[in-house]
Amino acid sequence: MRLLLSISLALIIGCAAEVGDECSSDLECGRGRICDLASSGGYCTISPCRPNTCPEESVCVEFENSETYCMLRCDDSDDCRDGYACDASTDSPAFCRQTP
Repeated sequence: MRLLLSISLALIIGCAAEVGDECSSDLECGRGRICDLASSGGYCTISPCRPNTCPEESVCVEFENSETYCMLRCDDSDDCRDGYACDASTDSPAFCRQTP
């Protein structure tokens, strides 16, 4: 029984969503992350954040409303999921942002 529980827990933790993944609830994003439903398809993120506090694959971005979110880093739009593009127009490193 204990082995089965350990295996189940490892599978759940190993399958946790990453910053930038689609979601429909906070539970899908994992511990300490939220699902931003204002973004198309939902967007797993951490908010608020501070510079250099986001997971390795992401960057803390301050938006026009002064709110901060961990956003998926990218080199080009191929790194982003459908409906998102790589935005290099801010002072932050390039990140995947919803396309209008």
